[in-house]
Amino acid sequence: MIDIHSHILPGVDDGAQTLTEALDMLKMAIDQGVTTQVLTPHIHFGRYNNNKQQLLNTFNKFKEAVDKKDLQINLLLAAECRIGPELMQLVAQQAIPWLGEYQQKRTFLLEFPRTDVPYGSDNLVRWLISKNCLPVIVHPERNNTFLTQRHKLQTFIDLGCPLQITASSITGKFGAEAQKLAEDLLVNNQVSAIASDCHNLKGRKPDLLSGFNKAAEVLGQTQSETITQLNPAKLIA
Repeated sequence: MIDIHSHILPGVDDGAQTLTEALDMLKMAIDQGVTTQVLTPHIHFGRYNNNKQQLLNTFNKFKEAVDKKDLQINLLLAAECRIGPELMQLVAQQAIPWLGEYQQKRTFLLEFPRTDVPYGSDNLVRWLISKNCLPVIVHPERNNTFLTQRHKLQTFIDLGCPLQITASSITGKFGAEAQKLAEDLLVNNQVSAIASDCHNLKGRKPDLLSGFNKAAEVLGQTQSETITQLNPAKLIA
């Protein structure tokens, strides 16, 4: 499987805090069948002021530690970017760690606040797409506005944004409402990828396998493989 969203890179955000914790999380992912792990630290102005070069330096050091432990997994660096006008500056400066390229557009993970969808978000996404940047909307099932006003999520789907849901949402860890929306999106074939969005070894540990298994119950084995293997491979190509 390919996990396109994780907070395993140590010491850069609210994810793994130590190298030991990060390595243990990576081992857990490997044991579950993850063959490519994308490390996606937060870029959130005013809270996690990470920049591309700093993250790349930390990533290279972490990769050396992984190689020393002989952990057999493909590591990639991207980022989870919080929506806001600052994204325009990042795009202009080529300062976003891209996920990959899909449909001739550069892909990246785009996060909304948990409680709302900021005014003008649709216009910002339109601008990004006009610049050949394709946002992958992460965990929409955990956003209060999308939960209560589905048409607002449909706006971004209609714009062509892929959706990534969280494995823990499908299994019910984020509550019944998030689980229901996640399952509805799965059934309606509106999910491009499932990811772990893992943060630690306790409440937010790597759990992509459980998400895969639950999705297989809802959609069947083949479609579950599509959203944990084939589609993620296209997004990171």
